[in-house]
This record gives sequence, structure tokens and C-alpha cells, in this order.
Amino acid sequence: MPQPSLPRRSVLAGATALGLAGTARAQTGSPRKGGALNVGINNDARTFDPIYSVQFSERQVLYLVFNTLVKYGPDFSIQPELADSWNVSPDGKSVTFQLHPGINFQDGTPFDAAVVKWNIDKRLDPATASPQRELLAPVIAAVEATGKLTVVFNLKEPYPGLFSLLGERAGFMVSPTAYEKLGKDFANAPVGTGAFLWKSWVRGSALTLERNPAYWEAGLPYLDSVVFRDLAGAVVGTQRLLTGELDVVMELSPQDIRVIDGKPGIALKPITLGRWYFLQWHVNTPPFDNAKLRQAFAHAIDRQRLNDIVMRGKGTVSDGPTPEGLWWNDPSIKAPAHDPARARALLTEAGYPNGFSFVLSTPQVAAFQQLNQLLQEQLAEAGIKVTLQTVGASEWYGRVVDGTTNLTPTRWVQRPDPDGLMYILFHSKGFANTTKYQNPEVDRLLDTARATYDVDLRKRLYSDAQRLIVADLPVAPLIFGAEYAAMVDKVRDFVWIPDQIPRFRSVWKAA
Repeated sequence: MPQPSLPRRSVLAGATALGLAGTARAQTGSPRKGGALNVGINNDARTFDPIYSVQFSERQVLYLVFNTLVKYGPDFSIQPELADSWNVSPDGKSVTFQLHPGINFQDGTPFDAAVVKWNIDKRLDPATASPQRELLAPVIAAVEATGKLTVVFNLKEPYPGLFSLLGERAGFMVSPTAYEKLGKDFANAPVGTGAFLWKSWVRGSALTLERNPAYWEAGLPYLDSVVFRDLAGAVVGTQRLLTGELDVVMELSPQDIRVIDGKPGIALKPITLGRWYFLQWHVNTPPFDNAKLRQAFAHAIDRQRLNDIVMRGKGTVSDGPTPEGLWWNDPSIKAPAHDPARARALLTEAGYPNGFSFVLSTPQVAAFQQLNQLLQEQLAEAGIKVTLQTVGASEWYGRVVDGTTNLTPTRWVQRPDPDGLMYILFHSKGFANTTKYQNPEVDRLLDTARATYDVDLRKRLYSDAQRLIVADLPVAPLIFGAEYAAMVDKVRDFVWIPDQIPRFRSVWKAA
């Protein structure tokens, strides 16, 4: 095993060469203070307590109220944030972080090593019932505050994915004083070290944050406030952008941007390393425990046509979990080809010579709705009839998790480390393994890959795991989407991070 010593950066920093065509670059001009940023959001938020956060849209707010121990760069590199530097022990089983001095929480209490220990211990405590425990408990043996600004993560095994965990929910540092004082109310009045202070949340309408005048990063933030305004869909969002009611609208598909593409005063910010869309089912119970049935579905789907129509050809076809451009991608892995005749034959072999019928859950998200309609048409050609069932966006993923929903499309963004997505979705102990997939060899490969810092070995292990996953079809790969942010051209210095969570901490507005 290599003997890693990692000051300031993760062992995998810079190991990716992402396809980020069109990523926004810093615009010319000196940043100016002031102004409110009005952001349109498809808000499915349930809590702003980062210890319990699950929903995608919650993180847009959390990254403004809180800081993480480390942060992601535009190339998914791991960079300093609350931690100035770090080193990995020769055996790879402990990571020592040196924290930035002089940081206070928004309630005036100090941020230090004891706070980091409290935050991680809180998530690890079974009584807390944090969703992040399932990520942290298998890898962290203990956290020690060995000095005022020195904290040591003792690991059960070497684990290079630790850094990626500490750049998202598990790394958001909350104020222990405020947390214990507010109790459950903390979810509606969160206190972090971040650039913006919580002001108000009117559910179904708007959430408002205001500048933190005592923020620790010199010169930041520039904006007086950020207001997240609930949207009833992309059509409303683009209309309100054109009328000036909004400054930014996120999560726009290639279809959505047609009405604003080329409009004066509007800038489009595309990201081509899009979310992974796939069709999922429960592989441990009938009817989808039948491998022939899963194969019939996969051969019935024309993924290129899905990309051509839903993404206007601007996304890419998916053959597995990993898009081209990430170091753990293996281009030799291929999903079942579109072949309706083969799909019909497999359907007969599966015991359904007269066809198969099921309910396809349809979340109220534009890309999903269009995707489902196309899937309905394509599957029908192979003798598979699906009835579309509409589910509210805020309810949909909860139904997937509790098993109420079986057949449904799903989408996930990529993570800075392959363990961040591969393990949680496809390991038998993965907390987001909502397909209930179990393959002992996949478990072994993922366990081995997460315990070594050797990038070449990890690549081979992840290739082997992905090959098995694509063969087993716990999910049917569909496409990697193309998405856009649209904003008025007064909004400056917006930069995409490949996890597709917008960060507005450094954004400013021109006069």
C-alpha cells in the first residue's frame, strides 16, 4: 500500500478529468457588495438540520448556513474549508485535521476540535438515528480532539472516501450549543459557521437568508441576502426569470431552456456531467426477482431515443453507473442493447408469454414525466404494459425508501469518490440500496475498494463490480442527463460543482 501523506488535499484530488464543458468561469470585474439573489427552486425540503437532511434541495440552503470540513473544487478535488490541512497515517487508518483558527458559529460560540468530535459522535450515536450513521459507522472507529484545533479520525480500515463524506452532509458542522438549546426547533432555525444567517421559512412560498456580518472568510459574502422561492415547475421559473422576478433558476433540462436560449440579459450555465437516470425495482421479491423479466425490460428500452428526446441529444447514453470522464469509468462495460424481439422472447422465458403489466411511478418532475411516457411507449412494443401513477415530488423518494413504490425511474448525481455512490446504492448494507440488491462478490469488491488508497487497484475493483451490477440488472441504466442553470447576466462568479448542488457563497451581482 502507498504511504499517503496528504497535506491540504485528498489522495484522489485531481484524479478525475471531468467533462465540464460550459462550466461557468469567473467573469471580469471586481465583486461588489449588496443586493438580494432571488433563486427559483423546486423545494422538496423537509428539514434544515444537516444531521437528518436527505432531500436534494435542502443542500442548496445548507451550504450557505454551514461550512464543511473540506470542500469540493470544480474538478471534484478535495480542498480546505474548516480544516486548513490534513495528513494520513502510514497505515492509512487515521487522518489528522488541522482546523482554521478564529472561527465562530453564528451564535458566537467557538468552532474547534471538540465541536468536530461532538458533530461526528452525534451522527454516530444510534439514538440520534441520523441517516448519515450508515455511512460513517462502518468506517469511523473514534474521533479524538487531541488539541484545540487538532482532530483525529481513527478509522476501522483505511478509507480514502472519508474526504468526500466530509465535503457534504456528514461534514456540515452545527453549533452544539444551539442544537442542544433548540432541540427539534433547530431544523427550522439552523445555526452554523456559514456565510448566511437563517431569517425565515414560509413553507410553500420562500426561504430567506441574510448576510453573516461576522463571517470568517475575508470579504465574503458579497450579497445582502439569498431568497429561495418555491416554483411550480420550470415553465413558471423561466417566465419569472424573464420578468425579472427571479435571478436564478436551476435544474433546467434542454427542453426547458428553449424559451430563454439567446434571450438578451439571460446567461445559461450548462453542466454536461449530468445526473445518472435509471429504472429501478425490488430485486428480492416478485415479480422483479425474475432475472429474465429484468432483462426483458432492459432490452425493450431505447436509451439513445430517450437521450435524443428528453435531453435533445445533449446528454449521453448510460451503460452503467459511471459516466465518461470519471477515473472509475470503464468504457468496455455495456448495458443490454435495444432489441424488442429479444425482449419479447425473454418475457416468454420469464413466464409471461401473454405480456406483463405493472404500475410505473411518475414523480411530478418534468424530466421524469417525459421519460416515463417514452418508457411506456417503448415497453409496450415488447409486450410490457405499464400504467403511469403520479406521485408528488416531495413524497416520491420517501415512498421509494420505504418500499411503497417499486417500479420507478430514479436519478443520482455523481460523488467525488466512487464509494460515495457505488456503495450506498449497490452494497447489501448501502443505506440507499432501495432495490434490495445483494451480490456477495459485489460486496467483496466494494469492501476491498473502499479500504485501499491505491487508485489503480481501486479502478480495477470498481470495474469488476460495475460489470457484475450491469449483468445482474438491479437497475436498468438509462441516460446521463444534461442540465442548466439560467440566470440574469448581472449574477457573477457562479461556478458549477459536479455534484450539481449550487453554491452561492461567492456569487455577487453587478450594478
